[in-house]
Amino acid sequence: MGLTKAEYSQLKPTINLGLQNLHILHRFPGFAYRRERGVAVWRGTLQPRQFSPKYRVAIRYKLSSYPTVNVISPTLASRPPHVWKDGTLCLYYPKENPWQKDMLLAKTIIPWTALWLYYYELWLDTGKWLGPSSHASDSKLQSWSSNPVEGNSILEKLTEQQTT
Repeated sequence: MGLTKAEYSQLKPTINLGLQNLHILHRFPGFAYRRERGVAVWRGTLQPRQFSPKYRVAIRYKLSSYPTVNVISPTLASRPPHVWKDGTLCLYYPKENPWQKDMLLAKTIIPWTALWLYYYELWLDTGKWLGPSSHASDSKLQSWSSNPVEGNSILEKLTEQQTT
């Protein structure tokens, strides 16, 4: 018999913090790394659209857990959709396991954050969440106005804009 999904996931190598940092600094040179109470923290600025404000974000990651992202400034609007009750951004639904410990933050979490900010600004403009959503009913999620739409083709453009 083959391995179960849980057994297979244990075989995947964890990308260490040094390698994560190297890739983040290469793709997003404006980000800075610090260790705070045993947790790796990267802070940097993302701008989802040309005329958007520059958002200062903090990414926290401990190898034994999932990364989390907070917007430091500017302050988000009152009651934005797709924000967990602790104030962290809902970039993906953990039950679907789209992020794994063998993935680079610079190729997943940071671009996903830029994409979240893009959809957040569209929500400010339209009052509807136009980004993808598969979990609006989760009680841990502050999802006051959610309107799921498939696709995220803007992701490559946002990532490209951050690195130039």
